[in-house]
Amino acid sequence: MKNLTLLITLSLVLMLSGCVGLFIAGSAATVNYVTDPRTTQQIWDDNYIESEITGVVKKPPYRGKTRIIASSFRGSVILMGQAPDEELLQSLENDVRQIKGVKDVYDQVRIKEPLTTLAIGEDSVITTKVKTKLLTDHELSGVKIKVITEDKEVFLLGYVTHKHADKATEIARNVSGVKKVIRAFQYGD
Repeated sequence: MKNLTLLITLSLVLMLSGCVGLFIAGSAATVNYVTDPRTTQQIWDDNYIESEITGVVKKPPYRGKTRIIASSFRGSVILMGQAPDEELLQSLENDVRQIKGVKDVYDQVRIKEPLTTLAIGEDSVITTKVKTKLLTDHELSGVKIKVITEDKEVFLLGYVTHKHADKATEIARNVSGVKKVIRAFQYGD
């Protein structure tokens, strides 16, 4: 009984101090790094590309007019979000293609006004639901799949087998609120 009280007290102290959260986050980051099929250099390059794209969309003529999210995997970039017209989108794609390390650009930007804060919040809930279902599926254990939701469209990204891609797609399709699932995988089989 004395040990149980000590254990509970210690757990509460750690949780209140935030140490447990940091430990869990650190462990998750380590697992992601270890299971990522890219080399360390490829990871650095992809992070650089994503950072550069973020810088581009924060400057005129894109700032305030577009909502763009970019993901890079081995130099292949997928652009997601909203732009007011095709001309501005083409200009953005051209700017992205000029970034060092970009091999391909896949356009999944919709021509419409940027999402409202409420819609962004709804997308976050969908992303959380999809990630939870993917993480708890035993067939996908250890498989790293990135999930991004934009306007209720779920984008699945990563380096997977066709079998894992099919399973992840089926799981995402069956989450409430999902309008469409877009597969942006690279395949290792």
